[in-house]
Formats: sequence, structure tokens, C-alpha cells
Amino acid sequence: MKKPIKKRLCYIAIALVLIAAAIIYWPNRWHYIVIHHSAGNYGTIEFLQDVHRQRQAGDPIDAIPYHYVIGNGNGLDMGEVASDWRQENHIWGTHVSSNNRDRNFRGIGICLIGNYEKNTVPKAQYDALVTLTRELMAKYNIPPERVSGHGYTDGESTKCPGKNFPMASFMKDIAR
Repeated sequence: MKKPIKKRLCYIAIALVLIAAAIIYWPNRWHYIVIHHSAGNYGTIEFLQDVHRQRQAGDPIDAIPYHYVIGNGNGLDMGEVASDWRQENHIWGTHVSSNNRDRNFRGIGICLIGNYEKNTVPKAQYDALVTLTRELMAKYNIPPERVSGHGYTDGESTKCPGKNFPMASFMKDIAR
């Protein structure tokens, strides 16, 4: 009698793992886009991975918290769009707080390299962001009202993507 129960439990465990894997890699779940800035003047994928490892040493996903990074010419080229395996495999992000788990799970994180509390966003970087955001909105059917800056997202208490990020202009530009 014990063998059939163990066997059933084994099948249930395998089914749960497969369901979890399907959820993790489910690419059509994207409903939000959240814009960030790195708050630092230098950035590459490798650099951001190192920072993430230092800040969240226990994270089992060894990837940057964002799906895309856009360079400012210091590390990545000006306006260069880069990503690591998080984006390639449609894995959820860790780019907003636990107040917004749904934005992490179903939201694409885009990070601009730079500190836009202190500086203004370079035009080439801004243009790359608008282009990328529009492409993602079209690909995943995300309306403009589900695109936000990190600090503009309900429940978040941060200045990200910075006071000098032109949020009103950005919202108009992506809605065109």
C-alpha cells in the first residue's frame, strides 16, 4: 500500500515542478514595463551582475535584476541596449520592492545607466528607451497606462528614475 502512495506523491511532485517551470518561463505574461536608472555613471552587464551579487547574495538567479539596460557611453555605448539571460528566458525581475510582486513577476524592467537625480538623460539614450519601450508594448500588447517609472509606481518609495527623467514627455512619446 505504501508504494502506490509514494509513486503518486512522486508524480505530483514532478507535475508541480513542471508547472512551476512553465510559470517561470512563460513569455506571454508581461503586463507592465517599469523604467529605472542605475544611479551610477558606469554600467555593463557584468558590473551590474557583481553589484546584484553583493546586494542580494542569496538570490538563486544569478542575473541582473532588469530585463534590459541602456548605456550612457560609460561602459555600454551611448544608447546601446543590452540584456543577460533573464530577458532571453523570460524570467521575472527583481526590480521593484516586495510591495509590487506582480510588477516583478509580470513587469519588464528597463534600466538606464546614469544618475538622473543629478544629470539629464542624454538624447540618444532617451531615444533608445522610447524605441525599446514601444517595441515591447507592441510585442506584448502593453498599453501606456501600464508603463511607469519605478518611483511613479504605487507602493514604491524611491526617486528612481530620478527627478531629471522627463516622465511626462516619455509618456507622450510612447503613446504616439
